[in-house]
Amino acid sequence: MDLNLDILFPPSADVSSLVVACKSQDYSASAIARAVEDCDAHVVNLNVLSRPGRCGELQVSLRIDRRNPSRAVRSLQRYGYEVVEVDSPDGFDADAEQARSRANELLRYLEM
Repeated sequence: MDLNLDILFPPSADVSSLVVACKSQDYSASAIARAVEDCDAHVVNLNVLSRPGRCGELQVSLRIDRRNPSRAVRSLQRYGYEVVEVDSPDGFDADAEQARSRANELLRYLEM
């Protein structure tokens, strides 16, 4: 039987893909889903990848129902997960998002 991955992971323009790293003892699918749902997003797919991260960490692939995953990324980081990869239709760039956030903080500070 030839398994077509499009059946398991249907393409959609309104989803973002994330790869999250965590220690194997810290892995909990429900905790990851809760972190995503705390920012009003939903997990569409969640899979543990076979490729180990550095130091034997688990890597978990997520697809969420948001074009811009920035809120979900911040929420996952607050829960202690490391987001190692982001792919979104809006071209989300974690470094650019962090630079934008820091620039906004600087501007607020200068306005005081």
